[in-house]
Amino acid sequence: MAIYRQVHTTIWKDDWIGELSLTEKALWFYLLTNDRTTQCGIYDFSWRYATFETGISQSNIQTTIEKFQSDGKVAFNPKNNEIMIVNWLKYNSARSPKVAPVIDKELKEVKTLEFESEVIKKCEELGYPIKTKLPDGNTLSIPYQYNSDTILQPSPSSSSEPSPTPSAAEKGASATTPLQELSEFYQKNFGLTNPTIEQDLEYSLADFDGNVEIVEEAMKRAARDQKGFRYALGIMKKWRAKNIKTMEKVKAEDVQFENNQANKFSNNKPQKSIGVTPAWLDDKKPKQPAEQPVQAIEEQKQSIADKLAKLNS
Repeated sequence: MAIYRQVHTTIWKDDWIGELSLTEKALWFYLLTNDRTTQCGIYDFSWRYATFETGISQSNIQTTIEKFQSDGKVAFNPKNNEIMIVNWLKYNSARSPKVAPVIDKELKEVKTLEFESEVIKKCEELGYPIKTKLPDGNTLSIPYQYNSDTILQPSPSSSSEPSPTPSAAEKGASATTPLQELSEFYQKNFGLTNPTIEQDLEYSLADFDGNVEIVEEAMKRAARDQKGFRYALGIMKKWRAKNIKTMEKVKAEDVQFENNQANKFSNNKPQKSIGVTPAWLDDKKPKQPAEQPVQAIEEQKQSIADKLAKLNS
């Protein structure tokens, strides 16, 4: 299903928008319209995808988001990699009984408590009929400013399982990290890496919760089709949009695609018409002479021979 975001035409008359640079305007509209946006205005922000999709360098994105924070337009939590558009609900109404439940559902996925509280309070102020309520005594305020030295730090993938104790032999050998494994795979299939590629690999690994196999699978498909690494990033973007994060889901997606293609081919294949030949057409067909028995033919030949013999006598 297509997802649309509203942008009011009067936005170009806004003084704040008018004072932004071309790069700042581009990033602002990206924050409002990218495919990770939500109805509540809070979503997981990906530095890698922002760079990939806007063509703006990561350092410029960092500087611009810091400006947006100081202007009170966004709030960003670097620990959770969550961003909140401060006035989102003001310009994206949730008065509809169909929209309000969507916000209730999205709030369950929000990791930053301050952001969740702010959305609930904003909905109450605007009279939006959401069911999620603030806990008693909740007076949390949003820390809009964050240290610029930590804003770009990627959030490490967490795991509740304890790390296994290495054996003596393992302690003596240097283990290959998932990122190193991906880097080696890249060099075997695409060529030498560089800091930008290494960063893309790191972010890809984080996007799929540290699943090396699925990132390698995307690179394998790009290499088989004689495409570059950018093609692999496109594959991973599609998987990420469909919340496909395991090889089991990748295989299920492949099967579904093949079935859809087979059904499409079957529906488009012309069918042979099978019918009964009408009697009037059958009557016009030339009649084939009935086959005579061999004995009758022989008798006829003998009769002709006898007649010829009489004529000659």
